[in-house]
Amino acid sequence: MTVSAPPLVALLGPTNTGKTFLAIETMCEHNDGVIGLPLRLLAREVYETLCSRLGRQYCALVTGEEKIVPPTARYFACTVEAMPSGFMTGSVERPFSFVAVDEIQLCADRERGHVFTDRLLHRRGTKTTMVLGADTIAPILRTLFPHVVIERRPRLSQLRSQGEKKLARLPPRSVVVAFSIADVYALAERVRAHHGGAAVVTGALSPSTRNAQVAMFQRGEVDVLVATDAIGMGLNLDVAHVAFAATRKFDGDDVRDLSEPELAQIAGRAGRHTKDGTFGVTDGLPPFSRDVIHRLEHHEFSPLRQLCWRSSDLDTGSLADLHASLRASPSTALSGLVGFGRPASDLLALERLMHVPFVQETVVDDDDVLSFFEHCQIPDFARLAPDDHASLILQVWSMTSSRAGYVEEDWLQQRINELDDVSGDVETLVARLARVRTLAYVTNKSGWVKDERTWRDRTRALEDRLSDSLHEQLTYRFVDQLHRVVVAGRVRADVDADGGVVVAGETIGRLRGLRFVADKADDGGSARQHLRNAAAARGLHDHVEARVQAVLAADLKSFEIDVATRTVLHDGEPIGRVIKGRSRLWPRAVPLTDGLVLDDGSFRARLQEQLTAAVRFFVERSLPLVVALDPDKMPSAARACAWAVKEGLGVCDRRDVEVAAGIADAEAKKALFKAKVRLGFLDVFVDDAFKDKAIRARALLVGVWRDVDIMPPLPPSGASSFLLGERPEGFVTALGFRVEAGPAGPRAYRADLVDDVGVLLKTMAPPCAVPSSSVEKLGCSRDEVVAVLRRLGYDVDDKGQLQRRRFRRRQ
Repeated sequence: MTVSAPPLVALLGPTNTGKTFLAIETMCEHNDGVIGLPLRLLAREVYETLCSRLGRQYCALVTGEEKIVPPTARYFACTVEAMPSGFMTGSVERPFSFVAVDEIQLCADRERGHVFTDRLLHRRGTKTTMVLGADTIAPILRTLFPHVVIERRPRLSQLRSQGEKKLARLPPRSVVVAFSIADVYALAERVRAHHGGAAVVTGALSPSTRNAQVAMFQRGEVDVLVATDAIGMGLNLDVAHVAFAATRKFDGDDVRDLSEPELAQIAGRAGRHTKDGTFGVTDGLPPFSRDVIHRLEHHEFSPLRQLCWRSSDLDTGSLADLHASLRASPSTALSGLVGFGRPASDLLALERLMHVPFVQETVVDDDDVLSFFEHCQIPDFARLAPDDHASLILQVWSMTSSRAGYVEEDWLQQRINELDDVSGDVETLVARLARVRTLAYVTNKSGWVKDERTWRDRTRALEDRLSDSLHEQLTYRFVDQLHRVVVAGRVRADVDADGGVVVAGETIGRLRGLRFVADKADDGGSARQHLRNAAAARGLHDHVEARVQAVLAADLKSFEIDVATRTVLHDGEPIGRVIKGRSRLWPRAVPLTDGLVLDDGSFRARLQEQLTAAVRFFVERSLPLVVALDPDKMPSAARACAWAVKEGLGVCDRRDVEVAAGIADAEAKKALFKAKVRLGFLDVFVDDAFKDKAIRARALLVGVWRDVDIMPPLPPSGASSFLLGERPEGFVTALGFRVEAGPAGPRAYRADLVDDVGVLLKTMAPPCAVPSSSVEKLGCSRDEVVAVLRRLGYDVDDKGQLQRRRFRRRQ
């Protein structure tokens, strides 16, 4: 079959070759033009591109469900089915100078192929006609059009196989492909657990919903998109990797394997412009064979053998004549090159309704036949049962064929009212949107609705509302909200009365003082933990800053010191840790932060100064006599004792200062007495060294100075003695207790009380009975007190009598 000039230009090649871009550029060089695209979504994308370049007043969008045609429109973006044959200039319809059809290999599609084939055979521009598609159609094009100009376009980037990748290990910017909505939803749930969320694209979604989901993926709010083969056409995405979770699909008749060109069309979505892409399998699907991988990587496929066809030379003499013409065989010139595909829905509807008495009564002339067939082309977006869809067509026909000649407004309003409900789950909203899309098709048909613009606007507004709600439901179901707000950088954290940190409705952890403590991730593992930390780092800054300001302005009396954990508390929360300072008596404190919520150096320095002051205040209140002790101002004979007591934080073993204590003269003893330093029999100590707060402070200071990681249990409050247990002996001794062996194990005795017993014994004249007051004072049994008496220089004989030992001081 030969076609006269101008010749047909075919831009052929794999995905990501810039074919559509070149077609748009070429159309813009003409005074007018039309481009037919396989999907409404892609038609709208091209329409927006044309508007940005040429101005909206010159551009039109025509699809089955949407029509935007300004009076001055000269450039049309359309679905292939909706391509007009010309454009209006005033009251005259003129043919387009430029005509293009995208994805022309769909001429071989069993369901829609006859429409593409019709456009290929019969639509021509007065100056340029262009078809875009895969190389596989080239041989048939040469046969049909010997003078066709074929320009092969190489792929702008490389496509390489990466074999199998587990769902949890998919790289960012991945698309997972399945072929049923149930599988897509199941995969999206699992992707949510592993990657924080997934965008979802299926053919059942409205273009608006698909755009919103795709935009979420494009902005990087999710790393993975899960889709059906709807992704194969009409979506220009920044995809790095395509992972097939299935390679079989139900095509309307049977479940079949995807052809290699179909696999390539989908896999080819990986890579953008000059950026390379990869493909592979996931979710346990067997890897592709080496031969298949080679053909996918190098775009080497068998050519198409036959295009799908249906006669466009319609006989409208009667419904029977129309039906016969639709079933007519192709001409001899096309024999072997074209053939029937699957009967389209409009033909099936015609066959179902053409014998209905009401239809036969109302279809009386050529115009009626053509008009009724247009009604049969109402799409079944809702996937109704054949009888139900036929009933819908019959309802519309009964109204448009009536005396009024229009679809009744009450009928339209009732349908809109039934569908105007944005509540419900994903499945419910998808079903409503499908019915709205059918309604939109009806209101967009010229001459079917009386007030076309009003009803188009109403159905479009309803579709937008439902689409927005569906997008929200998809996002809620398949995108972790925490993940979304973190990626988007719009983190707002609330802190409840218990310190719980709530972001995007989820409690992610606790704000403990100035630190964020993440809750243990119940799913998602370390990735989930990292996400919670990121949310805290971005969302808690204001809360932490407010706490820091409160700490800096707080009175030192408001701070507490937790001796057991060596932490500084404010309002009951740990905000600092006590660490070793310049001396045993004066430690320092550093803020307890984790770097997530406090990274301001000036804040940290001021905090450290305030917390150190709080620790110093604690020491001054707990050990006032030790703090006030100034050995350098004492007589020389008293200085050694004073320094030993100060270094011992209020208590030291007398053996360590035996010589100094023995030579202390009256002046020295007077100075020590004035400083309330007591020279005991066994120990030297200040008067307040054994108050609970002093012992606690000494425990803190000793633990910090010795770098004790885990503080041993403190002595019982107010105890005069206690069993040593698991406490290290050296630690207890440093607190001012003397440890002696006893029948029940080592026992610690308060040093000042031991000295009191020594004073008591000094007033007695052995041999004598062991004074019961010594047992009571030390809080131990008579058997245990013996060890203390021995330390003081006394023995107890077999008769229980106290005896002075020859060397009274100690063994």
